[in-house]
Amino acid sequence: MIPLTLVTGFLGTGKTTLLKQIIAKNSDKRLIYIVNEFGKLDVDGTILADTADVVPIPGGSIFCHCLTATFIEHLQKLKQHHDLQPFDGVVIEASGMANPMVIRRMLVETQLDKVFSLNNVITVTEPVSLMKLLKTLPNMHDQIKAADVVLLNKVDSVPPTQVSKAIDAIMHINANAVVHQTVNCNVPLNLFDTHSAVPIAGEYAKCRDPHY
Repeated sequence: MIPLTLVTGFLGTGKTTLLKQIIAKNSDKRLIYIVNEFGKLDVDGTILADTADVVPIPGGSIFCHCLTATFIEHLQKLKQHHDLQPFDGVVIEASGMANPMVIRRMLVETQLDKVFSLNNVITVTEPVSLMKLLKTLPNMHDQIKAADVVLLNKVDSVPPTQVSKAIDAIMHINANAVVHQTVNCNVPLNLFDTHSAVPIAGEYAKCRDPHY
């Protein structure tokens, strides 16, 4: 089985910083990075391309009907690639607008759960935007609910009381999540020897394209 880690989080929380940390701390391993940008420009893929094996998927969410087929096709190609040139795992950076609740359902429906082992769902957030987004965007709630690990980043930039409120909000949604308070997403993470608890649930997002 090929280990798979999913990283979610909204713009500005520190996802790119976390990916750089993962690359630096796993220099002895060969990891493939699937970078999903909601916009047409693949910003993070360009940033990471010089230091890692990057597969860019821009132009929407990989958990939306628009890009689901493309995402599955890339995973199937990675399986073929692994058969010829084995690598140690796959790290997916999902679009900030992604609802990760659907990932296990997607793997099961395509039988890719027999190839990829979903080891971690990591959600990156920070105290200020978390409290605002929980009131306005359902996907923020879903990202916390799906997470095995939540990185509460930028805790050095707010008072301790605000950090405590954010932690309480996270635990109210997902009492089983492991919460790390971080600065620059600097935390040791085990990407390989765990198994995600995210259930087979969730619905594919509706595409904004009227043809879908």
